[in-house]
Amino acid sequence: MDPAFRYRMATRMARRLRAEGRPLPLPALGEALGLRGPVAPVVAPLLDGRFIRGEEVGLWEWRYPFPHPEEAVVVLDLETTGLAPGLNEIIEVALVRLEGERRVAFQSLARPRRPPSPFIQRLTGITLEELEKAPPLEEVLFRAYPLLEGATLVIQNASFDLGFLRPALGELGLELENPVVDSIRLSKRAMRGLRRYGLDALSEVLELAPRAEHRALLDVERTLAVVYEVYYMLTSGSPRPLVDLGR
Repeated sequence: MDPAFRYRMATRMARRLRAEGRPLPLPALGEALGLRGPVAPVVAPLLDGRFIRGEEVGLWEWRYPFPHPEEAVVVLDLETTGLAPGLNEIIEVALVRLEGERRVAFQSLARPRRPPSPFIQRLTGITLEELEKAPPLEEVLFRAYPLLEGATLVIQNASFDLGFLRPALGELGLELENPVVDSIRLSKRAMRGLRRYGLDALSEVLELAPRAEHRALLDVERTLAVVYEVYYMLTSGSPRPLVDLGR
């Protein structure tokens, strides 16, 4: 079975369980996949680490929370004027900090020294007028930095964002010493055999709505949705901090 199809079908069963809010027998999960007749030989092999297996099937997320109680997690994303740190600039910073039941979101545009290309404007939907009214990056980073304190950073394709973020913070005399977990690496461990692990590809496998535009906070929320699924796939009843999973 194609791995992408397998994880897509498993996600449909997880969604059915969330909608019901209780464990279900295999035939009920088979209905979520449009199956008829004996479903156990088809459904049982699809159950990944998210599921509690027994006479009925439940979800581990009902037994323990994400993130781990001993860990603060910050999911972060940037939008930039291009792909080259040092030549291109950050134009948007967004993050969501999760700590216990507390959730804090941050998002801000940042005014660049040079305007982004028409391609970046189309890709992000960010207009020149919006950027002209935005605060300078220094102000944005000073506001965002306290939210990073003591947290594990989760970033999709972390090396790209860190290539911009670390030098920008360094210019302000701020260090980024947080442990970093790349959600691509987690996804590769949790969903082996996929052809692509970009955010759009993972969204398709997990049946998240397509992206209309590349905006930092929207991508943070999407990365968070992916990591939530991946976390339970990898912990499978043995909760651990994300920083341990990312090692």
